[in-house]
Amino acid sequence: MLDINQHTTLPIVVISDGKPGHENQSLGIAERLPHPDILLLRHNLKESFSEVWHRMRSGTFLQITPDGARKLLSRVFTDNEIDSLAAHKPKAVISAGTTSAGPCLLSGYLTGAKTCVCMKPSLVPLSRFDLAVVPSHDNPPDSPNILKTLAAPNRVSPKRLQEEAEAWSNEFPGGENPVISWIVGGPSASADFDESHVFDGLCKTVEWAESNGWRIWLSTARRTPESLENRIAELGKERAGLEWSLLWHRDDRNPLYAMFHRSKAAVVTSDSVSMIAEAASAGCGPVVFKASIASAEKKSKQDRMVDGLLSEGYGERAGSAEELLGVLKSVVDESREFKVLDDTGKAAERLLLITQ
Repeated sequence: MLDINQHTTLPIVVISDGKPGHENQSLGIAERLPHPDILLLRHNLKESFSEVWHRMRSGTFLQITPDGARKLLSRVFTDNEIDSLAAHKPKAVISAGTTSAGPCLLSGYLTGAKTCVCMKPSLVPLSRFDLAVVPSHDNPPDSPNILKTLAAPNRVSPKRLQEEAEAWSNEFPGGENPVISWIVGGPSASADFDESHVFDGLCKTVEWAESNGWRIWLSTARRTPESLENRIAELGKERAGLEWSLLWHRDDRNPLYAMFHRSKAAVVTSDSVSMIAEAASAGCGPVVFKASIASAEKKSKQDRMVDGLLSEGYGERAGSAEELLGVLKSVVDESREFKVLDDTGKAAERLLLITQ
């Protein structure tokens, strides 16, 4: 259990490129620290700044002074932001993503704070950071400063799940019916997505739910095809089993944590790796439903991450609608409980140790 004096706050800086996936990894670790006082600094660096990373890699910055760090940071942040960074006197600086790795190190040089990076930045060696939190599917080397995880950190925690559930309580249906969350992603460069296949799995789940006294709550995502959202909307009008849904192109809020808090289990399409990890962190499984009937010849890093989670008992897999129903019948047995993934908590514990 993380703990420090209850009257003491822990100043932390998060360096973000503004991408939600990256920012949530860093904030997830920061929020799991005891009494964090978080300063969030966002930048908009592009590839034009890559020469700085090359100089870091070649060793130019190994002996950089605080004044030198401030000068380089002025290419990234305003003077007021740099002053706020220095005045915050952070114990640790956390970042995720390649373009945030350099500013993270520079902030450490400026303030003397420990530096923590999530994932493997493409141009800055992991050895430069005091802590690197890297999923095993990225094949990080064995090193005292590297924490290998099953998935990327996230913002799921018991406290946040409870807070989100309270915030959404007036929007969710009442009643005592048990709930299964259905999370729909969409096509991406690294994942196939068959709209008809996914919709068939959803329809079969809704039919099963109606016959067995369950209800389905559903959320789509930014990548979900609008044509599929339209089909889901019509299904919700026709079938009571699909009790509640939020379609991203009509409402881009994020109800997932609140849904997970209320659900016995979650079905997540296989392309949605971050949401798979979040469901596992909430103890909701998940049941990973293959988003396409096509079989890939080579597994992606994301596929390897899912394989790792499931092999460790954090969820199940289903490739067809029929297989999905069989898995759900097993999952909803009241005696069945999934393990709770806590990579984020482990990262926070490790970071706290090196800040003291």
